[in-house]
Order: sequence, then C-alpha cells, then structure tokens
Amino acid sequence: MKIAIQEAIETSALTLGSAVLFASFFQFNGWLFADLVYREGVNWVFLPAGFRVILVLILGLPGAMGIMLGTWFLDRDSLGTSSMWLALVNGVVSGFTPLWVLKVLNRGKRTQHLLQDMTAQRLLNFTLIFAAASAVAHHLVWLLLERADVNIWVDVWPMFIGDAIGALLMLYGFKLLLSRIKIKRH
Repeated sequence: MKIAIQEAIETSALTLGSAVLFASFFQFNGWLFADLVYREGVNWVFLPAGFRVILVLILGLPGAMGIMLGTWFLDRDSLGTSSMWLALVNGVVSGFTPLWVLKVLNRGKRTQHLLQDMTAQRLLNFTLIFAAASAVAHHLVWLLLERADVNIWVDVWPMFIGDAIGALLMLYGFKLLLSRIKIKRH
C-alpha cells in the first residue's frame, strides 16, 4: 500500500512539475519571440514544443498530463466562456499528441528501450513527425470547434515550422547542456 501511495505522489509531482515547466517556457517563449508571432497561438519559433518532446520522451504519461494541465492553465480565461470546449480539447491535443506520436513510432516497445535505441536520425524523425501531427491536430480542433479566422491550409505551415524549430533548438540545447555537465564515476 505504501508503494502505491509513493508512486501516486511521485507521478503527481512529475505531472505538476511538467505543467509548471511547460507553462513557464510558454510565457518565456512569448516574451523572447514576441516579434515572431504569426497569429495568436502560432509562432514561427515555439520553444515549448521542445519541452513537449523532452517531457514525453523522458516522463511519458505524466509529462503528457503535465503539458495538458499547463495548457489549461494558460487557457484558463477561456474555461468559463463559450469557448470552454476549445480550451479543453486544445489542452488534450497539446499534451497527448506527442505521446500518441511516440506510441505510434514506438510500436509496442517500452519507452526505456526507445530511448536507448534513439539515434540522431530517429530523434529528428520523431521531432518532425511530432511537429506535423501537432500542427495538423491543433488546426483541425480549431476548425471543428469554430475558432475564429482559422485557415487550416495556410496556418498549419507556420505552426509546423515553429514547432519543428522550437523543438530542435530545445533538443540541441538540452544535448549541449548535458554534454557540459561532468558526471563523476565511482
């Protein structure tokens, strides 16, 4: 029984930590790249896409749930309005699209095995497929739930580019950071 409670606490902490990281980087991205906004919700450089990839690759479901909660926090002003469903589904798409892409590409392997077998080419493929799936899923939701001024044929491309560039910048930045950290071996 103690193990189940400990796992629940750890999962909750990972989920909430993911939510805080995602929401914080979303705000940071808005400040840093304010001049590169295509339109509301679509940026030419979107660093939080990199956090989506990293959190889901490392944490799996708790990472996806954290991204969903972080998105809901960011969209909290919409949750009590007529666009409540748009905000709710937007959070689900934001959090679970990278997890879905991971599961499809993983084809039943455990995530630990996927990370061990991850090559630069596989990571690039995952990032580009994720960016495309995220852009298409977001725009389909926005179109189906009647978000104003959505032109899926035009607007999906800047989101794809922004997600791909943001994810690649974050991944290579993360890789550079990890290469600079010296780990003592006993």
